[in-house]
Amino acid sequence: MPSSSSFFRVVSVALVCTSLVAMAALAGCSEDRGSVSNNGEKSETTAVLTDLCSIPDLIGCAEASSISAQVPTQVTKATGKPLVLGMINQENTPVGSFPELSQGVQAAIDFVNNQLGGVDGRPVELEVCNTKFSAEGSTSCAQQFVTEGVPAVLGGIDVFGNGIDLLAENEIPFIGGIPVSTQSMTASNSFQFSGGSWGAMVAFADYAATELKAKSVAILYGDFGSVADGANYGKQTLEKLGVENVQMVPYPILETDLGSAIQAAAAGNPDAIMLLTADTGCTAAFEGLATVGLKAQAFYTGACAAPKIVDGVPTEDSEGAIFNVEGPISRTNPDPDTNLYNAVIAQYGNGLDAIGAATVSFRAFMNLYVVLSELGADGITADTVTSALRGKVDASSFMGHPYTCNGKQFKGLPAVCAPQQMLGLMTDRQLNQIGDWVDVGKIYGMG
Repeated sequence: MPSSSSFFRVVSVALVCTSLVAMAALAGCSEDRGSVSNNGEKSETTAVLTDLCSIPDLIGCAEASSISAQVPTQVTKATGKPLVLGMINQENTPVGSFPELSQGVQAAIDFVNNQLGGVDGRPVELEVCNTKFSAEGSTSCAQQFVTEGVPAVLGGIDVFGNGIDLLAENEIPFIGGIPVSTQSMTASNSFQFSGGSWGAMVAFADYAATELKAKSVAILYGDFGSVADGANYGKQTLEKLGVENVQMVPYPILETDLGSAIQAAAAGNPDAIMLLTADTGCTAAFEGLATVGLKAQAFYTGACAAPKIVDGVPTEDSEGAIFNVEGPISRTNPDPDTNLYNAVIAQYGNGLDAIGAATVSFRAFMNLYVVLSELGADGITADTVTSALRGKVDASSFMGHPYTCNGKQFKGLPAVCAPQQMLGLMTDRQLNQIGDWVDVGKIYGMG
């Protein structure tokens, strides 16, 4: 019998690339990037840190990053009255637990408080509320933060999204996290720096239609709310681009053996096959395609490029597959934001693995931190944070594509500020970038 944790992992496929490959050096989560150990020493592989990134003093590294305007001339410790932020996440439950999301935010906050002087000298304090995987828990968390009057709530994973509705009623912004629920992508108070599975599917569809000239495409997806919606974005894009034969193959959300679904797809002899799955479903998809012997171009969500998954199947099973990512792929020359992220996690992560979902929550906090710093401690309210985000046009996004929060970046998904994707081709268990940013919002909105 499939476990309940498998259910949640598949449901959370909307995070796909975001949760595991938000930063450039992850190369879609390939593990051949350089790394930094938690004691601050460089690994024997290609070093991620530049000469500017020294531990424990990360000021030089931060000055080279996208948050350079917020960096003091020397290490500065925050000492004033705490500025409290909320965070809604699912932790410590048997139905999937994602503490790495709040741990990533806490690492970023510790860095900001201990080295950048917080916000105008005030330390940032994080209160994490656990939904315990329930709609009631989601609402309860939001109510807690409404009562406390926090100026913003950070997202983690909340499959139900009820809390976002309550925050919207009280005009409190909900920022970042892994966009799983429909509310996270559509609510008026939500600001997301990812395209989720919706963006992945549009990028896949564009490549299949324009580069592969595919005439027939199969889409496999877990039959659940937001997952199905993402799959339909792919179908609609393919049809707009002239692909007449699009086969939709849903499978039960609890299913861990995708053999039957893949057999059904293979019967249509597709030129390309897109598999919306994550975690254990990735292995099932790799093995299923190999068993069936389908020669169609395979597309997988970025979560399936994680080393623990790719290394667990024969090299030929992932060879030639295409994955979506949300940052440039570079194992030898990572960008300054990635350098800073790795260094901060090494110093403040308390054993947190830099490869994982923490990338997306870290990014959300750093983007929010820039906004808070620009407002100044005395000017921070829920209204001013919301207005500041709404006014952002082509703003730097930490480890991501520049963002614009005008509600018009991705048709039907007004909360998305930066849906852009990149694609990577797997060769000998290494992901290599294909082309440049894919403007999925523009592609989906055509016609």
